[in-house]
Amino acid sequence: GTDALLMSLIALGIGPGHEVVTTPLCFVAGVEAILRVGARPVFVDIDPVTFNLDAAGVEGALTEATRAVLAVHLYGHCADMTALRGLTEARGLFLIEDTAQAVGAMWNGQRAGTMGQLGCFSFFPTKNLGGAGDGGMVLTSDAALADRLFALRSHGVMPATRERSEPWE
Repeated sequence: GTDALLMSLIALGIGPGHEVVTTPLCFVAGVEAILRVGARPVFVDIDPVTFNLDAAGVEGALTEATRAVLAVHLYGHCADMTALRGLTEARGLFLIEDTAQAVGAMWNGQRAGTMGQLGCFSFFPTKNLGGAGDGGMVLTSDAALADRLFALRSHGVMPATRERSEPWE
């Protein structure tokens, strides 16, 4: 899951001099990934009712250096993706979803992890959908991003053919 976040930031070209707006109420992996690419995390407080990233606070935190918003869905509930998508789309920013604690959650009929450019999942044994060891996954509907992520995952080696799955319904 940590690598899913890290590779997502790398695939988007986020690095030194850039800012990523996120929440301080999360596991350290998201902030660690932001720091590992050389970007600066910008913390925005949570909505006191949902405990998810407060969209109004995000709007006030955006600067010229902001490149992405990392929304962390918690406790089986999505952040306000309508507001966050509106903010990021209007400003040409990337929206990354950390869905490790909300696998299967829905927002207005859409599944968590499918509403931003990238949806990151963790299958660490303590997560909602844990595995026998550590693991992660990134979802995207952007073919170019999928190709970049695949190349990052496989150390730059691209197979001659690979299948793409259909979007969730």
